[in-house]
Amino acid sequence: MSYTSEDLERIKTYEKVHMRGVDEDAGTDEKIGHLQKRDRRKWYMLIFNILVIFFFTYSYYFDLTALSDTIYILILVVFAINVLVIFLQKKQIRELIDFYHSS
Repeated sequence: MSYTSEDLERIKTYEKVHMRGVDEDAGTDEKIGHLQKRDRRKWYMLIFNILVIFFFTYSYYFDLTALSDTIYILILVVFAINVLVIFLQKKQIRELIDFYHSS
């Protein structure tokens, strides 16, 4: 696959973020392994955040705690933003893995 200069710039930015702790001279297999581990960790984070959203939604719906409506909404918004950010990070990691497979 042919990458434009914009694509390569974006890939370099993703590498700076997601490849911390990996030597730049490391082999492609080592880099892919590191990214796959990060991808798995993102799945765990995603599951945790979704469970928290369900827990607080359930608590709110059945009126199990005495938190105010504003607090519930803030908690749900924060965790919903977390889910969105994790999805974006997973997309970046997938793109990096595809880049390393193609090079």
